[in-house]
Amino acid sequence: MLDLSRLLVAPPVSDRPVAESGGRLIGMGQFAADVATNAERIRVAGCRRGLLVTQDAYWGAVGLFALLHAGAEAVLPQNGQPGTLAALADVRDRVIGDAALDGTGDALRLEPGVARTAPALALLDPEAPLCFFTSGSTGRPKPVRKTLALLQREAEAIEALLGSVVPADAWVHATVPHQHVYGMAFRLCWPLATGRPFSGTAHALWESALAALDGGSVLVTSPAHLARLEGIAPLPPGRRPSLVLSAGAPLSDEAADAAARVLGTVPTEIFGSSETGAVAHRARRLPDPAWRPLPGVTVGRTEDGRLRVRSPAVPGDGVHVGGDLVDLDGEGGFRLLGRADRIVKIEGKRVSLPEIEEHLRRQPWVADAAALPVGDMAPRLAAVVVPSAEGRALLSEIGPFRFGRLLRRELGATQEPAGLPRHWRFVDALPQGVLGKRVPGDLLRLFKGDGAMMAETTDAQTSVAEARPQRPTEPEIRAVRSGGEGVELDLYLPGDLAQIDGHFPGLPIVPGVALIDWAVTLGARHGIPVAVARDFQVKFRRVTVPDSAVTLSLRHLAARRRLAFEYRAGDETLTSGTIALEDPPKDGGDQA
Repeated sequence: MLDLSRLLVAPPVSDRPVAESGGRLIGMGQFAADVATNAERIRVAGCRRGLLVTQDAYWGAVGLFALLHAGAEAVLPQNGQPGTLAALADVRDRVIGDAALDGTGDALRLEPGVARTAPALALLDPEAPLCFFTSGSTGRPKPVRKTLALLQREAEAIEALLGSVVPADAWVHATVPHQHVYGMAFRLCWPLATGRPFSGTAHALWESALAALDGGSVLVTSPAHLARLEGIAPLPPGRRPSLVLSAGAPLSDEAADAAARVLGTVPTEIFGSSETGAVAHRARRLPDPAWRPLPGVTVGRTEDGRLRVRSPAVPGDGVHVGGDLVDLDGEGGFRLLGRADRIVKIEGKRVSLPEIEEHLRRQPWVADAAALPVGDMAPRLAAVVVPSAEGRALLSEIGPFRFGRLLRRELGATQEPAGLPRHWRFVDALPQGVLGKRVPGDLLRLFKGDGAMMAETTDAQTSVAEARPQRPTEPEIRAVRSGGEGVELDLYLPGDLAQIDGHFPGLPIVPGVALIDWAVTLGARHGIPVAVARDFQVKFRRVTVPDSAVTLSLRHLAARRRLAFEYRAGDETLTSGTIALEDPPKDGGDQA
């Protein structure tokens, strides 16, 4: 194992490959030059706390070590969204990145160095500080402080667990970002500490990810990506990875089976948190196996059933008690039972959201469900439901209002009135973040009038006319993925869209005005600051038809004050363009 604090101190004995970035193979000598050059620039700029935001993992490594060698604290946000960067303005001196960042006037862009002129680098203090920000249970950025020594210890535990199954020169590829703790540990620190080269690219599409893999390589991925392997041909034996890692959320049996079939390797799941780093692992050869701690990690259970972790990678005394409820298996492992902090008060009663979800999933009409409180002053219980095949048929027959009433009646067998959802949304898939985790904000947005089928159920009498679903005016949102400068939405365009009427008689085509309107509306609904949308530039490449699935990509180009959008069907672009954004008109001035 290499010591990360000494990684760049002495000139490299050999110019072994460190990474691939932008189609270029980068050796250890160039890596040291890039770090030294940018460390000097950061030092001259007087930066003591740098907010590190990079698209490419190689430049993420350069920025991380440049900040530490400059004596500055490396601060890593949970994403690079403009709103996130603005919220963290008081914890940074400069933004350090590998590209121009919209809306940040204090950005320092990382630049390549020249090996023969780059200054020498000194030994790093193992206690050099880093700070990761997570969304936290409240939705506000939450700091998690670590040190370089903690990252070193986590890398050593990972190598003790996985080193024997991964070739020493294996390339590490990924579909996940490196900004969070999982990506930082498995995409950057572990490869750097073991001398394995890594790819700077986080592959968004399986086509490019599979093309990059070769025999014995490592793939760092997530349930959100592994769930999309259906229909992809298996890799030939000579190109199968030695290791497939998944973290961020539990991996479904279907996704685990698909990964083993397509990739030729049984996935290894990693369990952990921002506070603890990697804690446990399990190979998905059987449904729901127990989690086993990493080398050097021990687990226990508190009196109230929560997971207690003792790990050399945990700050302070090495002990962390989180919000995960567990059942110990008597052999040092554990199984997850849900979250202890998902208890809410509805009408003065304590309601367990995991319990509501579990009872809903037991119904033959429900494939998956998420429960949540909505409303601030007097919260009421709500549920987002993915109907099963049987449930979809029944929903189509009786409508969303009566379907919601049916589920309430079934829940009434085990729940008090406070535990019966009053608000329902019926969707094809629960919204997921980049790693497959549920994002509370995305669930809440479903209750702000998007295209999902909805029903409000109360104890008052409701007429059949009030309950009858109206023709949709927006697409159904099947998945939400946030990242970079915007958001990507998987949409289903219903065949009975109201916008089709009056356009292209006899031809089922979605009009361009609807596509532009949805881009603005959904952009505003998913965090892009759209006040007033004026002129637009648009290119219609292919017609968009109803009763089809499309992907809508939205990017906020803050510096240009424009919203860029693109509708795709698979890899084919249907419609793309930009929309000018303006501030809302201000009151004032002379009035007649």
